[in-house]
Amino acid sequence: MFICVSVLFSPLIQAQQQLTAEERVEAQELGLEVWNGRPAVFKICPDAETDQPQEYALCAAAQCFTIDNVAYCKCEQKLGKSISLPFFYTKNTPPAPGPIAGDVCDLMKVSGKGDFLVSTFSSPEQLKKDYEGPGALAIYTCPGAGNLSAQCDGGLCFKGTAGTSWPFLGAVSEDEVVCSCPIAASAQIGFQFIGPADCDREFFDQYCGVQGDSSGGDSVSTGTRLAIGAVTGSGTILTKLLDGHVPPISRCFFPAATAD
Repeated sequence: MFICVSVLFSPLIQAQQQLTAEERVEAQELGLEVWNGRPAVFKICPDAETDQPQEYALCAAAQCFTIDNVAYCKCEQKLGKSISLPFFYTKNTPPAPGPIAGDVCDLMKVSGKGDFLVSTFSSPEQLKKDYEGPGALAIYTCPGAGNLSAQCDGGLCFKGTAGTSWPFLGAVSEDEVVCSCPIAASAQIGFQFIGPADCDREFFDQYCGVQGDSSGGDSVSTGTRLAIGAVTGSGTILTKLLDGHVPPISRCFFPAATAD
Protein backbone atom coordinates (compact mmCIF):
# COMPACT_ATOMS: atom_id res chain seq x y z
CA MET A 1 0.00 0.00 0.00
CA PHE A 2 2.81 2.42 0.86
CA ILE A 3 4.41 1.87 -2.54
CA CYS A 4 1.16 2.61 -4.31
CA VAL A 5 0.69 5.86 -2.40
CA SER A 6 4.27 6.94 -3.13
CA VAL A 7 3.85 6.41 -6.85
CA LEU A 8 0.48 8.15 -6.87
CA PHE A 9 1.96 11.30 -5.39
CA SER A 10 5.21 11.41 -7.34
CA PRO A 11 6.11 14.80 -8.90
CA LEU A 12 6.02 13.23 -12.34
CA ILE A 13 2.45 11.98 -11.95
CA GLN A 14 1.34 15.28 -10.40
CA ALA A 15 2.87 17.23 -13.23
CA GLN A 16 1.31 15.04 -15.92
CA GLN A 17 -2.10 15.59 -14.35
CA GLN A 18 -1.75 19.37 -14.14
CA LEU A 19 0.06 20.24 -17.39
CA THR A 20 -1.96 20.86 -20.53
CA ALA A 21 -1.36 18.55 -23.50
CA GLU A 22 0.78 21.21 -25.20
CA GLU A 23 2.85 21.87 -22.07
CA ARG A 24 3.27 18.14 -21.52
CA VAL A 25 4.71 17.68 -25.03
CA GLU A 26 7.14 20.54 -24.41
CA ALA A 27 8.11 19.09 -21.05
CA GLN A 28 8.71 15.65 -22.52
CA GLU A 29 10.93 17.16 -25.18
CA LEU A 30 12.96 18.73 -22.38
CA GLY A 31 13.39 15.36 -20.68
CA LEU A 32 10.79 15.72 -17.95
CA GLU A 33 11.52 12.51 -16.06
CA VAL A 34 11.80 14.47 -12.84
CA TRP A 35 13.51 12.47 -10.12
CA ASN A 36 12.44 9.28 -11.87
CA GLY A 37 9.12 9.30 -10.05
CA ARG A 38 10.81 9.89 -6.70
CA PRO A 39 8.09 9.84 -3.98
CA ALA A 40 7.66 13.45 -2.91
CA VAL A 41 4.95 16.08 -2.90
CA PHE A 42 5.88 19.66 -3.63
CA LYS A 43 4.77 22.20 -1.06
CA ILE A 44 3.62 25.77 -1.77
CA CYS A 45 4.41 28.31 0.93
CA PRO A 46 2.67 29.99 2.62
CA ASP A 47 0.11 27.32 3.45
CA ALA A 48 -3.29 27.54 1.75
CA GLU A 49 -4.93 28.70 5.01
CA THR A 50 -3.13 32.04 4.96
CA ASP A 51 -2.80 34.82 2.42
CA GLN A 52 0.15 36.34 4.22
CA PRO A 53 3.22 36.46 1.92
CA GLN A 54 6.43 34.97 3.21
CA GLU A 55 10.04 36.02 2.81
CA TYR A 56 12.21 33.60 0.85
CA ALA A 57 15.45 33.51 -1.10
CA LEU A 58 15.24 33.03 -4.87
CA CYS A 59 18.41 31.38 -6.14
CA ALA A 60 17.13 30.15 -9.53
CA ALA A 61 19.30 32.55 -11.54
CA ALA A 62 22.30 32.65 -9.20
CA GLN A 63 25.89 31.66 -9.78
CA CYS A 64 28.03 30.33 -6.95
CA PHE A 65 31.58 29.72 -5.78
CA THR A 66 32.70 26.84 -3.58
CA ILE A 67 34.67 26.49 -0.36
CA ASP A 68 35.33 23.01 1.05
CA ASN A 69 32.66 21.48 -1.17
CA VAL A 70 29.89 23.86 -0.15
CA ALA A 71 28.50 26.26 -2.75
CA TYR A 72 27.88 29.86 -1.70
CA CYS A 73 25.38 31.60 -3.95
CA LYS A 74 24.23 35.22 -4.24
CA CYS A 75 20.42 35.08 -4.28
CA GLU A 76 17.53 37.54 -4.30
CA GLN A 77 15.44 38.36 -1.24
CA LYS A 78 11.79 37.96 -2.21
CA LEU A 79 8.36 38.27 -0.60
CA GLY A 80 5.40 36.25 -1.83
CA LYS A 81 4.60 32.61 -2.48
CA SER A 82 7.06 29.96 -3.56
CA ILE A 83 7.37 26.19 -3.94
CA SER A 84 9.75 23.55 -2.62
CA LEU A 85 10.17 19.92 -1.73
CA PRO A 86 8.62 19.70 1.76
CA PHE A 87 11.64 18.22 3.65
CA PHE A 88 10.35 17.49 7.15
CA TYR A 89 12.52 18.19 10.17
CA THR A 90 12.38 16.90 13.74
CA LYS A 91 13.15 18.16 17.20
CA ASN A 92 16.60 16.86 18.03
CA THR A 93 16.09 15.01 21.30
CA PRO A 94 19.11 12.79 22.03
CA PRO A 95 19.69 9.91 21.80
CA ALA A 96 17.03 9.73 19.07
CA PRO A 97 15.32 12.42 16.99
CA GLY A 98 12.04 13.61 18.41
CA PRO A 99 8.71 13.90 16.59
CA ILE A 100 8.35 15.82 13.34
CA ALA A 101 8.40 19.52 14.19
CA GLY A 102 7.42 20.87 10.79
CA ASP A 103 8.14 21.16 7.08
CA VAL A 104 9.60 23.81 4.79
CA CYS A 105 6.66 26.21 5.28
CA ASP A 106 7.00 25.97 9.06
CA LEU A 107 10.72 26.67 8.78
CA MET A 108 9.94 29.74 6.69
CA LYS A 109 7.58 31.00 9.40
CA VAL A 110 10.39 30.66 11.92
CA SER A 111 12.79 32.43 9.57
CA GLY A 112 10.48 35.46 9.56
CA LYS A 113 11.20 35.86 13.27
CA GLY A 114 14.94 35.40 12.89
CA ASP A 115 17.81 36.47 10.74
CA PHE A 116 17.77 33.84 8.00
CA LEU A 117 15.83 32.89 4.87
CA VAL A 118 15.00 29.58 3.19
CA SER A 119 15.78 29.13 -0.50
CA THR A 120 12.68 28.07 -2.45
CA PHE A 121 11.50 28.47 -6.05
CA SER A 122 9.42 30.86 -8.11
CA SER A 123 9.89 31.56 -11.80
CA PRO A 124 11.92 34.76 -12.39
CA GLU A 125 10.02 37.42 -14.32
CA GLN A 126 13.12 38.00 -16.46
CA LEU A 127 12.61 34.60 -18.12
CA LYS A 128 9.37 35.59 -19.85
CA LYS A 129 9.69 36.18 -23.58
CA ASP A 130 7.71 39.41 -23.29
CA TYR A 131 9.94 40.78 -20.50
CA GLU A 132 11.25 44.19 -21.56
CA GLY A 133 13.23 45.33 -18.53
CA PRO A 134 16.96 45.03 -17.83
CA GLY A 135 18.69 41.72 -17.25
CA ALA A 136 16.57 39.47 -19.49
CA LEU A 137 17.27 35.77 -18.87
CA ALA A 138 16.90 32.39 -20.57
CA ILE A 139 16.99 28.74 -19.55
CA TYR A 140 20.10 26.85 -20.69
CA THR A 141 20.00 23.05 -20.97
CA CYS A 142 23.14 21.05 -20.14
CA PRO A 143 22.73 17.45 -21.33
CA GLY A 144 24.26 14.29 -19.93
CA ALA A 145 25.09 12.76 -16.56
CA GLY A 146 27.70 13.69 -13.99
CA ASN A 147 27.91 17.44 -14.58
CA LEU A 148 27.97 19.46 -11.36
CA SER A 149 25.78 22.32 -10.18
CA ALA A 150 24.59 23.77 -6.89
CA GLN A 151 21.20 22.60 -5.60
CA CYS A 152 19.69 25.34 -3.46
CA ASP A 153 16.15 24.10 -2.78
CA GLY A 154 15.85 24.23 1.00
CA GLY A 155 19.22 25.91 1.45
CA LEU A 156 19.63 28.34 4.32
CA CYS A 157 20.63 31.97 3.77
CA PHE A 158 21.70 34.57 6.28
CA LYS A 159 20.33 38.11 6.12
CA GLY A 160 23.50 39.48 7.68
CA THR A 161 25.27 38.88 4.35
CA ALA A 162 23.24 41.65 2.67
CA GLY A 163 25.30 44.75 2.03
CA THR A 164 28.61 42.90 2.32
CA SER A 165 31.28 41.80 -0.14
CA TRP A 166 32.35 38.20 -0.78
CA PRO A 167 35.23 36.61 -2.69
CA PHE A 168 34.18 35.54 -6.18
CA LEU A 169 30.63 36.86 -5.58
CA GLY A 170 31.61 40.51 -5.22
CA ALA A 171 29.21 43.04 -3.69
CA VAL A 172 26.00 41.69 -2.17
CA SER A 173 23.28 44.36 -2.35
CA GLU A 174 20.75 45.10 0.38
CA ASP A 175 18.06 43.10 -1.45
CA GLU A 176 20.30 40.06 -1.90
CA VAL A 177 21.55 37.36 0.43
CA VAL A 178 24.20 34.63 0.38
CA CYS A 179 22.93 31.05 0.63
CA SER A 180 24.90 27.87 1.34
CA CYS A 181 23.92 24.97 -0.91
CA PRO A 182 25.08 21.40 -1.56
CA ILE A 183 26.71 20.30 -4.81
CA ALA A 184 25.03 17.63 -6.93
CA ALA A 185 25.83 15.68 -10.10
CA SER A 186 23.23 15.64 -12.87
CA ALA A 187 21.28 12.55 -13.85
CA GLN A 188 21.35 11.17 -17.39
CA ILE A 189 18.72 13.67 -18.54
CA GLY A 190 21.01 16.55 -17.60
CA PHE A 191 20.23 19.77 -15.81
CA GLN A 192 19.12 23.31 -16.59
CA PHE A 193 20.44 26.64 -15.38
CA ILE A 194 19.64 30.29 -16.06
CA GLY A 195 21.81 32.73 -17.99
CA PRO A 196 21.73 35.77 -20.28
CA ALA A 197 18.88 35.90 -22.79
CA ASP A 198 21.29 36.48 -25.69
CA CYS A 199 22.34 32.79 -25.55
CA ASP A 200 25.95 33.33 -24.55
CA ARG A 201 27.97 30.28 -25.61
CA GLU A 202 30.89 31.24 -23.37
CA PHE A 203 28.55 31.42 -20.37
CA PHE A 204 27.11 28.03 -21.30
CA ASP A 205 30.54 26.42 -21.59
CA GLN A 206 31.59 27.84 -18.23
CA TYR A 207 28.74 26.25 -16.28
CA CYS A 208 27.84 23.17 -18.34
CA GLY A 209 30.24 20.26 -18.00
CA VAL A 210 31.84 21.13 -14.65
CA GLN A 211 33.32 17.90 -13.35
CA GLY A 212 34.59 16.81 -9.95
CA ASP A 213 38.25 17.04 -9.01
CA SER A 214 40.68 14.13 -9.02
CA SER A 215 38.85 12.48 -6.11
CA GLY A 216 35.79 12.17 -8.37
CA GLY A 217 32.07 12.44 -7.62
CA ASP A 218 30.78 15.85 -6.54
CA SER A 219 34.01 16.96 -4.88
CA VAL A 220 35.41 20.17 -6.41
CA SER A 221 38.38 22.43 -5.84
CA THR A 222 37.79 25.48 -3.65
CA GLY A 223 36.94 28.45 -5.85
CA THR A 224 35.14 26.41 -8.51
CA ARG A 225 32.25 28.41 -9.97
CA LEU A 226 28.90 26.65 -10.33
CA ALA A 227 25.46 27.52 -11.64
CA ILE A 228 22.27 26.78 -9.75
CA GLY A 229 21.04 23.63 -11.47
CA ALA A 230 17.66 21.92 -11.67
CA VAL A 231 16.74 18.56 -13.17
CA THR A 232 15.89 19.15 -16.82
CA GLY A 233 12.24 20.15 -17.13
CA SER A 234 11.58 20.54 -13.40
CA GLY A 235 11.22 24.33 -13.69
CA THR A 236 8.26 23.75 -16.01
CA ILE A 237 6.59 21.55 -13.39
CA LEU A 238 7.25 23.92 -10.51
CA THR A 239 6.02 26.97 -12.40
CA LYS A 240 2.83 25.16 -13.40
CA LEU A 241 2.17 23.93 -9.86
CA LEU A 242 2.86 27.35 -8.32
CA ASP A 243 1.28 29.72 -10.83
CA GLY A 244 -1.24 27.50 -12.61
CA HIS A 245 0.28 28.13 -16.04
CA VAL A 246 3.62 28.32 -17.82
CA PRO A 247 4.13 31.52 -19.84
CA PRO A 248 6.32 31.57 -22.98
CA ILE A 249 9.88 31.42 -21.66
CA SER A 250 13.20 32.22 -23.37
CA ARG A 251 15.41 29.17 -23.86
CA CYS A 252 18.92 28.56 -25.20
CA PHE A 253 20.07 25.28 -26.76
CA PHE A 254 23.58 24.62 -28.08
CA PRO A 255 24.79 21.76 -30.25
CA ALA A 256 27.14 19.34 -28.55
CA ALA A 257 30.80 20.21 -28.93
CA THR A 258 32.62 18.07 -31.48
CA ALA A 259 36.20 16.82 -31.23
CA ASP A 260 38.76 18.32 -33.59
